[in-house]
Amino acid sequence: MDANGAINVPMGDKAAARVAFSFARADGWFKNQLPGEPDLAGVREYAVRASVLLEPSDGVRFVLRGSTSYQNPRNYGIFAQPADVHRVGLGKREIEANVTDRRRARTYSLALTGNIDVSDTLTVTSITSWDKGKLSFYEDTDGTATELLEIPYYDKANQFAQDLRLTSDTGGPFDFILGAYYNREKVFNSTTFEIAKDVDSDGLPGVTDADCAIGLPLGCLFANSFDQVKKSFALYTDMNYDISESITLRGGLRYTHDTGRQTDFESNALGPNGVLVVNLIPPSNLKYSTDNISGKIGLDYKLADGNLLYAHFSRGYRASSFNAQAFFDPSELSIAKPEKVNAYEIGAKTQFAGRTVTLNLAAFYYDYRNQQFINVDPVTAAQTLLNINKSRIMGGEAELSVRASDMVSFRAGLGLLDSKIKKGTVSGVDVSGNELSNAPSLTFNGGVDLTVMDSDAGKLSLHGDVSYSSSQYFEVLNVPRLQQGSYAILGAHIDYETADGRWNASIWGKNLGNKFYFTSRVDLLAGFGFDYNHISAPRTYGVTVGYKF
Repeated sequence: MDANGAINVPMGDKAAARVAFSFARADGWFKNQLPGEPDLAGVREYAVRASVLLEPSDGVRFVLRGSTSYQNPRNYGIFAQPADVHRVGLGKREIEANVTDRRRARTYSLALTGNIDVSDTLTVTSITSWDKGKLSFYEDTDGTATELLEIPYYDKANQFAQDLRLTSDTGGPFDFILGAYYNREKVFNSTTFEIAKDVDSDGLPGVTDADCAIGLPLGCLFANSFDQVKKSFALYTDMNYDISESITLRGGLRYTHDTGRQTDFESNALGPNGVLVVNLIPPSNLKYSTDNISGKIGLDYKLADGNLLYAHFSRGYRASSFNAQAFFDPSELSIAKPEKVNAYEIGAKTQFAGRTVTLNLAAFYYDYRNQQFINVDPVTAAQTLLNINKSRIMGGEAELSVRASDMVSFRAGLGLLDSKIKKGTVSGVDVSGNELSNAPSLTFNGGVDLTVMDSDAGKLSLHGDVSYSSSQYFEVLNVPRLQQGSYAILGAHIDYETADGRWNASIWGKNLGNKFYFTSRVDLLAGFGFDYNHISAPRTYGVTVGYKF
């Protein structure tokens, strides 16, 4: 069941308010076969947002927004393989999970946006935001009734951001944006690996704290925690100059200064009752400070018929990052180098046949240096933050929409992707020549929209869509058994709206073919005897009714 709505309330000529909400609940579709245990992968959440608009005078506008959200569903489930060991007698969306705690996430946020026209051609914009959140969940990582591997997570964070910019609208050939940005993020994180805590050092049930000391890591809890503060300050510009009626030059520069400090990082091995067995990583502090200049430059060429050709170059940057998943040795504490990318793109945005056909085309090439990613050790499950020295992505995209008549329209999108690691080593393995993760070589989506009635009795329309993804890897070692094969997803909905637009209703279905596919996969076979997998949601269908008043 889903419910959402909003109400707008005018408060005189210079103010207005809006309150919006959403609420959702759904039974879990991952059917738990353990007696008395609930199903997993459910939905249980709500969110509320309130907004106030103030326009005290001409050229002055403020919008204040406040929101909160809460989620506490039964946790998602893990699909463990090989199936002949971990899933004997279970269907594809059945599980035997002994950890079924609720996942809890709470957020709060405030944001104030102000626009002040300081002249007929200049506007000052200020965006101030603050948010905080808390997340806790207990993952049954092995996805079975045993206590081979479970991981409780806890995280709380708060963030403050300020963006201040000056925007011009001269009506002439040159316009610009000049801005300054500041962000501060503070995080506390605690994670625990619980390894075989139901088996003692002799391989028998009845584990004790002493068993952890003898049989490390069997029967142990590995707990780490840390505080982290990241700050980012930037000065930026964005400019465009009309060289002629048909040619526009675009460009921009950004200077960024990032700092990070990770403090009180500590990891301990504990017995199943929480008794300290050994300190694995003593209290440690790390920090970084980086400076970067990035930017973009491009050219737009407008044809006589209004169609657009463009070519852009940009240099992107991502700040250093800390490894939050060090557990077993101080050597795991690391800082990933800043990630940089040179991005080239050419394309066209066109309309023809009386604007009934829209076709957008783009080709791109991304050249990465020190691309950041998380690597999971298949033996220990330790997660390390690494840099791939060099990699590249190239490809193309096409988007097509055709309005065949007032009653029929078509839409389609095609993506071609070729990714390759040019230089890099992971877990002692040279991954040069491998594909990057989550990079299918071909994606496609398409759909048809058909209006079968549009009269005083209302409007009735039919909609169908399909999406396709070719095979892909979820990790850069390109382990063949972890490759996700190609798959297609079908969806459809039938919509009705009354002639006055007040009532609407829809019958809809998602994943109508009930396709089973993986959404992420991690190799833990060598160390724990299983592969860790997340799987897709099953066929879902329902009815939606709406009313406007």
